[in-house]
Amino acid sequence: MDKAKLYCFVDETGQDTAGSFFLVSVILSEQAQKDVIEAMLEEIEKKTGKEKIKWSRTPLAIKRRFLEEILKIKDLKHSIFYSIYLEKKDYNMLTSLTIAKSVLAKEKQDYFVLIVVDGLTKKDAEKMRITLKRSGVKYKNIRGMKDEQSVFLRLADSMAGFIRDSIEEKPYAKKFFDELEAKGFIEKV
Repeated sequence: MDKAKLYCFVDETGQDTAGSFFLVSVILSEQAQKDVIEAMLEEIEKKTGKEKIKWSRTPLAIKRRFLEEILKIKDLKHSIFYSIYLEKKDYNMLTSLTIAKSVLAKEKQDYFVLIVVDGLTKKDAEKMRITLKRSGVKYKNIRGMKDEQSVFLRLADSMAGFIRDSIEEKPYAKKFFDELEAKGFIEKV
């Protein structure tokens, strides 16, 4: 049997809290679905007006339209994972741990994963390799990229910001969070 090829896109929020709150968002896509989902996400960004705007700077009306459209992409079910950490500052290790928990929660067969992390430096990628190897994650490559370069990284940014908004009890977020969670789009690991 062939190995499953997974793509993993990662972003975080919370470094501005100096360690009191840190959230990592992971988007996992199997190779067979990646191109189709990518096209749908790009269309949603255009249709809703979100474009390449970071979540924190996205107007509320656009956030709502964007989340309504995300709920229509059935291939995103069981693909959005997140972890929350309190009073911790080892961001690289926490990001690695969330990647490991996400990959191991999704993939039950033989696989390998290509990992793309927003803004990851080469030095931090080396640290991440060590942590992921110890966690048993079978990765093919780990690299950094700016979120402007990938619609999946922009989705990871959006989900990190949205989940943080939900935790911070922003009024728009609860309804969407409950629906995304109930329908199996997002999962805490």
